[in-house]
Amino acid sequence: MNANNESKNGGQKNVDGNGVRVIEEIVEGVWDCPNCNAKNRGSAQQCDACGAVRSENVKFYVEDDAKAITDEAELAKANAGPDWICPFCSNMSPASSTRCTGCGSDRSVGKNRAVKEIPPDSGETPAMGGKKGPPGPVQPAPLWLKAGCGVIALLFLILSFLSCHEKALKIEITANQWVRQIERAEYKTVREDAWANEVPSGARKFSSERQIRSHKEIPDGFEEVSEDYTEKVKIGEKKVEDGKVDLGNGRFKAKYKMVPEYKEEKRTRRVKRQKFRKEPVYDEKVTYDIDRWVPFASIELQGTTDEPRWPDSGASNNVPPALGDLTEKARIEKYLVKARKDGDPAEFEISKLRDKPLSLDQFMKLRVGTKWEAIFSGLGDLRDIKFE
Repeated sequence: MNANNESKNGGQKNVDGNGVRVIEEIVEGVWDCPNCNAKNRGSAQQCDACGAVRSENVKFYVEDDAKAITDEAELAKANAGPDWICPFCSNMSPASSTRCTGCGSDRSVGKNRAVKEIPPDSGETPAMGGKKGPPGPVQPAPLWLKAGCGVIALLFLILSFLSCHEKALKIEITANQWVRQIERAEYKTVREDAWANEVPSGARKFSSERQIRSHKEIPDGFEEVSEDYTEKVKIGEKKVEDGKVDLGNGRFKAKYKMVPEYKEEKRTRRVKRQKFRKEPVYDEKVTYDIDRWVPFASIELQGTTDEPRWPDSGASNNVPPALGDLTEKARIEKYLVKARKDGDPAEFEISKLRDKPLSLDQFMKLRVGTKWEAIFSGLGDLRDIKFE
């Protein structure tokens, strides 16, 4: 029998362009009675529960446990064509019926129910193994989740408002502190080593010796070794739905792809591999003396009510520098004041205004005992001081 011919179990087998087996099966759908909501076989012309006639508004769908039709007579009915709809009573009759099974009207004026191609995962009918029936409405989020999200959003809005809101309060300066530091370097002779081609200019050679600088690999024949590798092994096939065709008579042609399934297995094999030996590469390592600036102990001064000043760094201005000379590398100054709000005995520190460190000019104005109008956020953080 040709591979494309229909088999006795109602299915067709074929192979697509990628070598994947494709199977088609005829399955019977179901429909829900719009009168009593009872479930009925797709081929049933009337509701088994209440006797209501199956109308053209009824929608067929496939249940997840639908079985392939194998009976030859049932397959013939499924392949006979779509039901036709009576224009007088809206009853649906099988394609083989020349008169309406509901009111007896002649078929000549009836129209056929539509035959529809349903792609996989379209949502119109569920995939085999999925939820039964047409998709239901989206369920609303639970009340507790809505309330929790609302509280979080409200807290965020409150914090944002307080952070942006500003208010003016009187403050009094209670303490001052300043620190000024100078980082220094000393010009001195240091002993270092480097490869001959990396010795800096101005260096004075002290000694040298040949040392191994690197190694190079030299081919040295072949050897047989064990090598681990991973191989994909076919373990079977998985039946994956590839769409359906609503035949318009309560049956569906279900399409499937038999997708191969694999697993990875670790295996070992013997292989020949190139061997290498390492040969040392020698070079001259030089020890030398050189005069350069190196970090030296920093020096600082601290104070409170007195005017900030810089410590004596001991720096010299010799050009060129002489051994033992000192030079300044960086100057660092930090200013801090303490204050309290009117009516509040608790002290707080001020080292920044508007996210910028206090300047010398600001520090000199904020002397102990002076009072100022300060700007605070709604959360109580100091933002600025009105110096004008």
